[in-house]
Amino acid sequence: MKINLKQIIQYLLSFGLMGFFLYWAFSGTDPDQLWQAVTNISISWVALIFITTLGTLLIRAWRWTVLMRPFAPQVSIFDASIALAICYAANVAIPRSGEVLRCVSLKWTRGASISAIMATVVVERILDLFWLIIYVGAALVILRKRINEEFPWMEMASIVAMAGCLAGLVGLVLVSIYQEKALDKIRPLLHWFSPKLAGPIVNILETFIGGLSALQRPTAYLEIIISSILLNTGYVLIIYETFLGMGFDERYHLDGAAALVIMAISSIGVIAPTPGAAGSYHLFFSKALHQLYLVPLNAALACATLAHALATLTYIMIGGPALLWQWLHNRKSEEKA
Repeated sequence: MKINLKQIIQYLLSFGLMGFFLYWAFSGTDPDQLWQAVTNISISWVALIFITTLGTLLIRAWRWTVLMRPFAPQVSIFDASIALAICYAANVAIPRSGEVLRCVSLKWTRGASISAIMATVVVERILDLFWLIIYVGAALVILRKRINEEFPWMEMASIVAMAGCLAGLVGLVLVSIYQEKALDKIRPLLHWFSPKLAGPIVNILETFIGGLSALQRPTAYLEIIISSILLNTGYVLIIYETFLGMGFDERYHLDGAAALVIMAISSIGVIAPTPGAAGSYHLFFSKALHQLYLVPLNAALACATLAHALATLTYIMIGGPALLWQWLHNRKSEEKA
């Protein structure tokens, strides 16, 4: 009962935070102008953005399979792509639920260990934050003076976050290398805290450490670096295509460098625990576009809304039906068993 109450409070806070960010982002805008700007993009640009979004999904799936390869080689890029689409679709309805569901998806389809997969999810999240800081650093190189004027907290926050990410990655690598030695340090502490729970927790930790085994292979690092660069380049390309589709390149002289800056800053909004990053993404994206490049607020919000909506619809169109089919298939299998 306590767990359910805690979850309810978390969901209420998450949706409340989304409402707050949406109000902050859209307060004072003209709905008619906003709608006209959003619907002004041609279907060919929508199709291109949709294809690029699918490309980023496949690249992220490739990086994920690299992490899972030592203990779940049966998981293909297609399997991981579907699981990721389910993850993002679920996050639109229930914040952070997708991280569990993508692990469950691979358990249903490929029999992979949920505990081991969760270890790769932790690594992925740290990698995402690490590369976000790298791109924020690139944005500061491109437009440092202007960004420091409008967002004076960003540079120092990036330095602190980078230090935290590096510490986290180093810690995970050390745990993956010194598996038994790490567990030898943890076991006495668990037995001191609760002898009854020590055994089950150690079993879970052993499985979790097994999920970090990809970090022991030097070749995996090269694949992770290449896939991460391609992934973030894809995100920059999506925003640049949105600029081109809305004519921002001609009206406001926005280029690929501007797309990189907006991608980096808007990605900070994705960290906020709102459903599907709604509200927080719109706020960071539109404020950066308006304050750094002097794009009118209605046009900036229209661009943010379009970029977010197209990505969200892509994930829902793939992840929603996939989750339903997998759940029904798994339920029938359990009934037969």
